[in-house]
Amino acid sequence: MSETPISEEARESYWNQFYGARASTLAVPSQFALFVLGETDDGCAIIDVGCGTGRDALYFSSQGRKVIGVDASVAGVEHCSGLAAGNGLDARFLAATIDSATLADEVKALLPQGGATCVYARFFVHAINDEEEQAFLALASSLCREGDLLAVEFRTLRDAQLAKETGAHYRRYVNPLTFIHRAISHGFASDYFVEGFGYAKYKNDDAHVARCVLRKGNHQG
Repeated sequence: MSETPISEEARESYWNQFYGARASTLAVPSQFALFVLGETDDGCAIIDVGCGTGRDALYFSSQGRKVIGVDASVAGVEHCSGLAAGNGLDARFLAATIDSATLADEVKALLPQGGATCVYARFFVHAINDEEEQAFLALASSLCREGDLLAVEFRTLRDAQLAKETGAHYRRYVNPLTFIHRAISHGFASDYFVEGFGYAKYKNDDAHVARCVLRKGNHQG
């Protein structure tokens, strides 16, 4: 289920304008970022897919993590890179669509040799279409070695009729079980899953979200 689809050009224009108007200071991290930081080891690199304003990517970097942020918005990536440089943070950002044929190799070239990796995506899965979701899972599978994590938070079907504080743009409301089953088909197993209210509240927008942490190559049963 989704709001009215828009063209790729209109979607890109919306996000470039949105990110281009962001403040030039570091933002408070999301609840999900704090949760994921506690679920990963100190040496775990974070790949923030759909990093947007850099809110969480820059927080992870400030905590000493190796961070690579990816976003389709050039304005967003320029904003994040400027904030990282201005605050002395060693975070790298790439402008690319999720279905880019070269994205996996570009990210791998920036990752440290060895060590754990977490592919992180907050409020990204519901901002892409069904085909792009499959590309995202294929990318995550390519970037994760056995034992690495995929951590996602997204709006669910139950959120479709609820109030939104952010402007009108493409949103898709995701069935969590469908997403998990797709992730399993890409080599992941579910480590943690919860859904409900209170996890991503913003002003009057108390989104009904799902949180999933999946582990590569750790199937049970």
